[in-house]
Amino acid sequence: MPSEKRGGASAIDYSKIAHAKKMQGRQIQVIMMKFPALTNEIKIAIICAAIAGAVFGALAGVAAANYLPKSQNQIISDFYTAETTTSFSPADYIGDMKMGKVDGLVVDLRSKSEYAQGHLVTAVNIPAGELTPAQVLAAFKGLPQGKPIMTYCYSEYCMLSRHVGKYLADNGLYVMHFTAGSYEIARDYPDMVVNGTSPGTFKSNVTYNPNACSPTVSNGFSC
Repeated sequence: MPSEKRGGASAIDYSKIAHAKKMQGRQIQVIMMKFPALTNEIKIAIICAAIAGAVFGALAGVAAANYLPKSQNQIISDFYTAETTTSFSPADYIGDMKMGKVDGLVVDLRSKSEYAQGHLVTAVNIPAGELTPAQVLAAFKGLPQGKPIMTYCYSEYCMLSRHVGKYLADNGLYVMHFTAGSYEIARDYPDMVVNGTSPGTFKSNVTYNPNACSPTVSNGFSC
């Protein structure tokens, strides 16, 4: 049986509704056999009531499972699921570049002048604050497709990257959020910062700040 998902709720399992209707049908047959003298109108009323009860009962179960307030533990689980799905660490990105396996694109959302003064090597510039929302959308649509896109702005707590990400998602484009901004990149990975209006070329002899996270863990808990 098909299922349907609306409003972010879990899919409705129509097989459960069908099963409930089947069970109700058996009960109707028993009633008809015991009371053969019932008029057709009463029989139809019984059938309609049984079907309605089965359908609404199944839907009530779905509603209870999907629309009741979530528990604190479920909220915590949802938060970390969203965080790990939408976030990308600069340590992982730089580690991937060192191994020559980068398949994503980083976008610096700061102004053109700030980008030129220093940005993460390989990052392109879309100055969101200097563009209209429509221009921002068009600029992202113009980027190479088929690879993850990650955005960053001024710092890890700056909301510009998050606001742009939300706007793009509302318009059918999905980007990841870099967990560092220009401030943290310049502080922790100064050798990865280049000047000018072009993305720059990565150099494999980059060094890490000993206080920054180095992506050397292989047990799934990397930076």
